[in-house]
Amino acid sequence: MTQWSTQSAAELPLTELARLFTSGFAGYLIPMQMTADALAERVCGEDIHLGWSRVLLLDGSPVALALVALRGRESRLAAMGVNAPVRSRGAGRELLRGLLDDARKRGDRRMRLEVFESNAPARALYESAGFRTISRLVGWNLPAASACLSAVSHASAAGAGELREVEPTAFARQLARSEVGPLPWQVEPASLAAPPAAARCFELEEKAWAYVASFYENAVAVRGLLTAADYRRRGLGRRLLAALAAQFPSRAITVPPLVPEGIGAGFFTALGFQPAALTQLEMELRP
Repeated sequence: MTQWSTQSAAELPLTELARLFTSGFAGYLIPMQMTADALAERVCGEDIHLGWSRVLLLDGSPVALALVALRGRESRLAAMGVNAPVRSRGAGRELLRGLLDDARKRGDRRMRLEVFESNAPARALYESAGFRTISRLVGWNLPAASACLSAVSHASAAGAGELREVEPTAFARQLARSEVGPLPWQVEPASLAAPPAAARCFELEEKAWAYVASFYENAVAVRGLLTAADYRRRGLGRRLLAALAAQFPSRAITVPPLVPEGIGAGFFTALGFQPAALTQLEMELRP
């Protein structure tokens, strides 16, 4: 007989949680290699509460991990990874049931999560628990940064303006002043206000900003783009990306699937970006 039990993630060291995270996402759509340092940055940046995060045990051995973030009376299932051997034995359902019980005990108004749209088993699990889709999140890719310069023309690239690097928290402050509508948890001002060590922010004329979450050998991952409200539709966003592409000419520019569908689609398409293959669904449950 299967003997499930749970314990608080706070009872395990970050090294063990990172190992459990990595094994739980083995064979996933995007396999993730987690380290203790990277996990610590996520805990800080996403308001993950290890005390309310849960480890699922089978006969006393850890087999799954759920990270829960809290902001006021809202919570988010930031990640849930289950070791492959127990994925077909109801481990995810058991872990999720406990998380929702916890949310009710806390008095949460709602719980949120993101799930890859193509991950049918995970979607079915969340839907069976009562989660409903509130938005579709898309991403964009520009395979060669030089294409960006071509899209805005060499003339506008030459006059793109000089980028000035500022503290990444500047982006969060500007975003908090803007009226951009509901955003997923990971790109809310509160998340971007606690940037990871790799994050950088670039400013153009004190009117437009690009938040770069990370740099890879062949790509620049842009988490956010923003133009001051009074200066929108004047080409500043195009000039900002042109300047960014000029500064990192050998790298592609990617935007992860965290953009609510419909926001910026014409802008990215005009610059030569292609829709990312993976999309996400943002879901919510009001316990």
